[in-house]
Amino acid sequence: MIQNSMIQFQNVFLKYDKDTMALRDVSLTIRRGEFAFIVGSSGSGKSSIIKLILRERAASSGSIIVNDVDLNKIKQRQIPKFRRSLGVVFQDFRLIPDMNVYENVAFSMRMTDAAPQDIQKRVPYVLGLMGLSHKAKKFPHEISGGEQQRVALARALINAPPIIIADEPTGNIDPELSYEIVELLRGINSFGTTVVMVTHEQELVEDFGGRVIRIEDGRVSSDTIL
Repeated sequence: MIQNSMIQFQNVFLKYDKDTMALRDVSLTIRRGEFAFIVGSSGSGKSSIIKLILRERAASSGSIIVNDVDLNKIKQRQIPKFRRSLGVVFQDFRLIPDMNVYENVAFSMRMTDAAPQDIQKRVPYVLGLMGLSHKAKKFPHEISGGEQQRVALARALINAPPIIIADEPTGNIDPELSYEIVELLRGINSFGTTVVMVTHEQELVEDFGGRVIRIEDGRVSSDTIL
C-alpha cells in the first residue's frame, strides 16, 4: 500500500456478467487529505468505482484498499462497520421522511452507539456548519432540494469520517446550488478530510479545478490537475 493513501485500486477489473465488463484494469491512488473529482459520461464506470469503494460489489480481480482495509479480504459481517467509517452523500438525498432534520443527522450517530450527550453536542454544531440551525425541526418535505442535500452532507460529516464519498451530489438540485455544495465539500476537505466527488458536470469541475480522474469505457483515460 502506498503511504498515506486512503483509496488504492490496483489492476482492478469488475465484471457484472459474462458479457458486461464494467471496469478494465483500473489503477488509481487517492491520498489522505486529497479532493478528487471522478468524471465521465453515463455508463463510463464511475458508479462501479463507488460500488467497489463501498464494498457493494467485490472486484472480479485486482486489489482495493480503502482506509487501510483490504476489501478483498473483508468478511461479510465486517462490511456494515466498514461502511460506517465512510461518509456518503447520494444524488437522491436518502433522508428518512418521518424524521426531522435534527433526527436525520442524529440517527447516523445513534447507529454508532454514540452517547446521548455527544449527540446533543455534535448535531447542532454540524447543522450550524451547514447553515441549517434554523431548519432543525423541519421535515424533509418542508425544505428545498438544496437544503435536503446539505442535510445529507451533515449526516455524512456527523461521525467525522476520514473519507467522504459524494456520488453525483449536485444531480438533483438547481445549478446555482451545485456550487454551494462543492464549496461546502471543499471546506470539509480543508480540515483534512479526504473527499471523492463523482460528477458528470464538466463545467463545475473546470470552474473549481483540482485533481480530475476521467473514466471512459471502464478505464482511467486521464488523471490530471486542472
